[in-house]
Amino acid sequence: MSIKSLSKCTVPETSKEYYLTAITALNIFSEEGTGDWHFVSKFIDTPDFIPRKTVAGIDTCSTNEILGDTGIFDAYSALIKAGVQPTTNQVYAADHYRATADLLFDSIKKGYDIERSIFLDDWLPEPQEKERLFSLTDQFRDVLTKKEYQRLELWKTINCKG
Repeated sequence: MSIKSLSKCTVPETSKEYYLTAITALNIFSEEGTGDWHFVSKFIDTPDFIPRKTVAGIDTCSTNEILGDTGIFDAYSALIKAGVQPTTNQVYAADHYRATADLLFDSIKKGYDIERSIFLDDWLPEPQEKERLFSLTDQFRDVLTKKEYQRLELWKTINCKG
């Protein structure tokens, strides 16, 4: 595929601290097969529309002090492989586990209804994938209030039922 055949993809400046996350990162193709598949609506610019990208620490609560740079990678080559030409040569993004953990943390801190709006089977349906995510979210225990952590635990229970 030549560069000329790639679709334009406007991406904000990113770093390991300010990276693409949440629904945006969940739509970057993963070799593991995890994630969501609305890539076109999140990454391909048209003359009338530039998709909004969610950036950790700007659009969401930051989890860097809790999770460090776990799950953060340079997604530039994944975007090229998917058929888009990013407007920047480095595109830091969360892998699907970190993106989901970030989405959960942000939603809990903002009081959103995670129990009826975040369905883990949409992104990480396999038991081992859920366990990998839960090992990340377990690290939130000391920074969430008791009530917030109980909501997270309830959400885990709901999302483990099959």
